Amino acid sequence: MKLIFALTAATLTFGAVTADAQVAPRTFMTPAVAQTGQWYIAPNGCSYTRTQAPGQSVIWMLIQNPHHIGGRNATAVCPRMLQG
Repeated sequence: MKLIFALTAATLTFGAVTADAQVAPRTFMTPAVAQTGQWYIAPNGCSYTRTQAPGQSVIWMLIQNPHHIGGRNATAVCPRMLQG
């Protein structure tokens, strides 16, 4: 019984590491620094809105239903935030 539990825990841990490794290549979709508009549509079709707190860097937040800018609904391949 302990062996099954240990194998399950190892499998879940390895799966979590593998999932994180797959997220990293998506950073190429970050908009250019010169992008100053309110909205950004990434090459994969995901739509983002620009936010910035005083004294902080720009963050692009995912728009779940961007019908107001003519975009498609967000899917699982869309990162929730992009650094700007």
